[in-house]
Amino acid sequence: MPMYEYGCQSCNSRFDRLRRMDQDDTGLTCPTCHSTSVQRRFSVFASYSRGASSPEAAEVAAPAGGTCGGGCPGCGCATRN
Repeated sequence: MPMYEYGCQSCNSRFDRLRRMDQDDTGLTCPTCHSTSVQRRFSVFASYSRGASSPEAAEVAAPAGGTCGGGCPGCGCATRN
């Protein structure tokens, strides 16, 4: 079951929930303010291979463009080439 990151549009807090991939996001409430105005956020994760000695070495070995294909400004994945 994947973990999804959510953001509350009322109080701007972020929280995670384990959800099945076929579940929709209805019925979720913010744990801080209990608002139902929550939205799923895009989240990223890091993965390092056994051969990488540091996060920098893993970045060099990563495919060009990162997970977004290099199209998102501000994330830096377009500059890892």
